[in-house]
Amino acid sequence: MDNNNYTSPNQSDGMDMYTPPVKQPKQKKNKALIPVVIILSVFLVVAVIFAGIQSVYIFRLNTGKIGNKAQTTEQTSKASDKAKESEKEDTAKLDSKTADPWFSIDDAASVNKEGGKTRLSTVDIANKVSPSTVSIYIKGDYNKKSVTISSGSGFIISKDGYVVTNAHVVDAVKENGYDVEVGIPGMDENVPAKIVGMDKQTDIAVVKLLKGDNYTPVTLGDSDKLTPGELVVAIGNALGTLDGTVTVGVISAVNREISNEGYTLKVLQTDASINEGNSGGPLINSYGEVIGVTNAKMVTQSSEGLGFAIPISKVRTVIESLINNGVVKDRPYLGITVQSQEADAYFGSVDGVYVRAYTKNGPGDEAGIQIGDRIVSMDGVAIKQSNDIIDVRDSHKVGDVIKVVVERDGKEVELDLKIADSADFIDSETVSDGKSDQQLPNGNGNGNGNGNNNPYNWDEDDIRDFFDRYRGNGDNGNNNGNNNGNNNGNDNNNNDDNSGNKGNGTFDYWDFFQ
Repeated sequence: MDNNNYTSPNQSDGMDMYTPPVKQPKQKKNKALIPVVIILSVFLVVAVIFAGIQSVYIFRLNTGKIGNKAQTTEQTSKASDKAKESEKEDTAKLDSKTADPWFSIDDAASVNKEGGKTRLSTVDIANKVSPSTVSIYIKGDYNKKSVTISSGSGFIISKDGYVVTNAHVVDAVKENGYDVEVGIPGMDENVPAKIVGMDKQTDIAVVKLLKGDNYTPVTLGDSDKLTPGELVVAIGNALGTLDGTVTVGVISAVNREISNEGYTLKVLQTDASINEGNSGGPLINSYGEVIGVTNAKMVTQSSEGLGFAIPISKVRTVIESLINNGVVKDRPYLGITVQSQEADAYFGSVDGVYVRAYTKNGPGDEAGIQIGDRIVSMDGVAIKQSNDIIDVRDSHKVGDVIKVVVERDGKEVELDLKIADSADFIDSETVSDGKSDQQLPNGNGNGNGNGNNNPYNWDEDDIRDFFDRYRGNGDNGNNNGNNNGNNNGNDNNNNDDNSGNKGNGTFDYWDFFQ
């Protein structure tokens, strides 16, 4: 057979033959991997869910939603709510237009911290502080017209218009229903103001401007670091008509003591001219910081250049408390009025400190102190003069209990006195010996020649009555008192201090109703 003539079955001469497609064999799936993938997927989902639950749990635990902290937080929250309710009640008692329970003097008056300070010239000091120094006018009606009753000065301590001044500048407002107006540098019309609070013990008051909220506050300094000889500048409304008056001097002394309405003030002494109308104005150091509130000057025929200012560091907390509360809170309060007396000044009486009056239901009253008691000691400290009581009081805080020994009817009596908060006895009733509007003669030194020098018009019967009731030495003292008074008065007619002091027994009157 001829192999060369072989023909394939798929071929034919001259014709295309149909060739059926060849079916590819299917690949078999690996079914063994499916369970593994499912298990991994389930595990991943469970892990994610668990992580989410754990995160939520940790968050709730840290925020006090659950666990032990939740109970503490709930208790704290309740206490906080009670505190807020109490604050709301206290705040409601204040004038919403003037009081600010959240006021901070550090924030408002930009108290200068230690650091880079530059000494300024007098001109620069005046330019810096004058825009913040204001004139205060007390206005009343006369013949249906508004007239100025009195005037003083002050300085702005916050952008929203809190102004510091002296209590004696504005103390007539409440009693007589007067209005307060404040003259602001650069403003044509006075701005009405309200008294936020005042404190006679420190002679500090705060008023609030009722218009405007973008005033220029002063910068407060540290009066505790002052030394005699330092430059100071005073700015104020001299004579009530010369607003913005600038005077220059130095710190003449620190820690001087002056008497103000029965209270002792520790003040700065300066020879910068302090005129009538300057009261309440700023005393400024060489850095342009307010370091004092001018409040007094001494005028005699033989003295000049004796001006005084309240150190700002001593009254910062007073200012803040007046704005926060309307009164000064947490200040120790004894609730008694006492008088110092020289030996044998009246009717053979013993020298010492005697109780003249007390606050009804106050600390002294509750302790059992009586009018006419001679205070022998307080807290173990012998009481020789009124200042001794002040020192004891100021060394304690509200709530402390001290031992008070008094001499009564020739016997010593020991009493327990619990020191109270002065804020709880504002406008409280005073119990005296029946002459609440009078006091024993206080040696004011009128020098009238009769040695009686009695501004309260106490006659001989009044004096005898007091000591008959409380000391029991009326007859003996009558001659002593008359002789002492008349002789001293006649001999020292031209010497006010001597005749006044000896003529009426140097009764040194002090209030401790603070």
